[in-house]
Amino acid sequence: MTDFPQPDEQGEEALRAAIDDLATAAVDADSTEDEIAATTEAIRQVPIDAERMLNALHVPDDAGEYEPALRALLARIPDGWGRWIGCGPGWYPILARLEERLQQIDPDYRVHQIKEKFGTLRFYFSSSNWDACRAVLADAEAESERTCERCGNPGRLRKRNGWFRTVCDDCAQSGGYRELPPDDEEE
Repeated sequence: MTDFPQPDEQGEEALRAAIDDLATAAVDADSTEDEIAATTEAIRQVPIDAERMLNALHVPDDAGEYEPALRALLARIPDGWGRWIGCGPGWYPILARLEERLQQIDPDYRVHQIKEKFGTLRFYFSSSNWDACRAVLADAEAESERTCERCGNPGRLRKRNGWFRTVCDDCAQSGGYRELPPDDEEE
């Protein structure tokens, strides 16, 4: 692995801002290829310790009251996997309840990835009690199908520019998401 110098405080702020821009572009799906390329290049130019960055706990800034649970989930991700949560704040309560329930079943379970995919929660893990944990996870994934990823209000699957997202009526309107045609609902 290449040994990168540690960024200074100003470099970390620049990196964080560039990563936030890239994340926003990915979630909102309204950036051009040139804008994404420019943001990616800005990230590449900040000197970082890649291993330190990968293994740090990346607790979302908007975690609020869910910070302890999200921190616990991120701590369960093994070194080298990247400790990020790839979904919006509307699902943080779902993740907090999931952590509590899984920890009761298997205190040593491991998380591999937490993200949104095709508009619903995806949570990849390993456990010595797979069947019991999987049942709990199925409940959390089903809850994400009816919970706005952005705000936590009741929501449903919608689409914008080919991207699926579970959002409420208000977030759909402000974000430009539209109802799914009947064909998309069956995919």
